[in-house]
Amino acid sequence: MQEGESVQEALTFHFEGSLADEHKLNFYESARFQYAAARLLVKLAQFRQHGKFNKNISSKSNFDVNILVPTRGSFNINVEDEHQGNPDNQFIDVSLGDLVSFVSERVVEKLDETSLKGSGVGKALRAKDVQPDGDSTVDDIVQKVIADGGALADIPSNLRALVKRRVAEVSREESLLHKSASISKIDFARGQNLVSMAAPLMSEMATALRRSADTLEVKSNTAGVSRTVLFLDQRMASEIETAVVDEDVTLILCNVIQFNKDNGWGKIRFDNTSNNGSDLVSFSVPYDILPYTKQTLIAAMNKDQVYIQAYFVRDRAGRVNRLIVAGILPAPST
Repeated sequence: MQEGESVQEALTFHFEGSLADEHKLNFYESARFQYAAARLLVKLAQFRQHGKFNKNISSKSNFDVNILVPTRGSFNINVEDEHQGNPDNQFIDVSLGDLVSFVSERVVEKLDETSLKGSGVGKALRAKDVQPDGDSTVDDIVQKVIADGGALADIPSNLRALVKRRVAEVSREESLLHKSASISKIDFARGQNLVSMAAPLMSEMATALRRSADTLEVKSNTAGVSRTVLFLDQRMASEIETAVVDEDVTLILCNVIQFNKDNGWGKIRFDNTSNNGSDLVSFSVPYDILPYTKQTLIAAMNKDQVYIQAYFVRDRAGRVNRLIVAGILPAPST
């Protein structure tokens, strides 16, 4: 699909495990999930059209995102973005799936270096006579799954969630790369507003993984092409539920300890005055800003310090768990 074309999109929220495997969801948890998911999609539709969103949703500001008749699966909730409107009159020409990718890149923690190397992946697959190469990484397996969805059935059950999580990450990366021209219209201030709006709603969506299901996948289908834009398991959902993403960006002076230029995960050390000491925390760079920030970060590893603009993600006690990078500034001159 070329940018500028208006195409109907179907979004599927797919649950697996626990009650979902019995084709059920807990009524209270599913209601909270659907309310949060509905508010998220309508506000993203408003943003796509106008470059901003309303605090409250009224009949005038509601968009035609309609729920479809359920289909049998582990448990699926299917919705349809029926009217994207005229792309020429929209603030940004993207699908709702693209915008879910944009906010997920900022709210969901990325896989760390050890997980990406996939310790034990090659050995586990070799034991099942699936992959003779014992040096396979997670990304090697992910590319096979993306090319042939049926290949997921060959993945040992204990590794399936890891692979699905990385499939979602790679799919988001491809989505944001494909729509980079449109996504670039989301300036710093608008991106900050989107994160502040989306983070608590995604936290509310995560409540569906308390008892109702073990995993949630959000899949986008546009013009017959299906892709996974978000994957959560119960551990990830628990982290999102208890995490609080700062509404404002903080400028910090830090030392870059570790950085993966392919997916944007890394670790920094910075002086945290609230903790009266130095903290070593992980960070993630959203894929849409990674191409023009990674060289600065790589260069920063050869220096003592660099300025990072970041959202702090805190636990309920206010302690910093990780950072979401919003921008990189040159290292201070010495």
